[in-house]
Amino acid sequence: SSIDARAAIALQSAQEKNPSLATKSNSKKAIELFDIPESDNMNGIMMLPGKTFAQRKLPVSIEDQKYIRRCLARHGDDYHAMMRDIKTNDMQYTESKLKKMAARFFLLTRDQVKVEVPEKIKHLMAYNQSEKMGK
Repeated sequence: SSIDARAAIALQSAQEKNPSLATKSNSKKAIELFDIPESDNMNGIMMLPGKTFAQRKLPVSIEDQKYIRRCLARHGDDYHAMMRDIKTNDMQYTESKLKKMAARFFLLTRDQVKVEVPEKIKHLMAYNQSEKMGK
């Protein structure tokens, strides 16, 4: 079958790369074709398939930061009013979705925030809370 042919080709290429895999007899011994690393860690950033570097590094994308910043600047932490305002909430996110987005935005570090934080909500940002506690 085609699977057996592909396995034979893979075995042959593996034996060419690593001669110690070559066997004298045609025994039915399983071989490892691929080395799987323990972690795909790149400086503390977990590699996720299908994600860009910015998506792996930032918990909240820059577009979402701009979106939630605009909503928070207008309504503060009144998520029900934010949900009903179709001019700023043009994606029509629900109240719970806006709360989750805002919660993730509030937990960002100073380095991760890529937009200007409105004065109305600066007191809610996690990095401001930690600086106040440190003083």
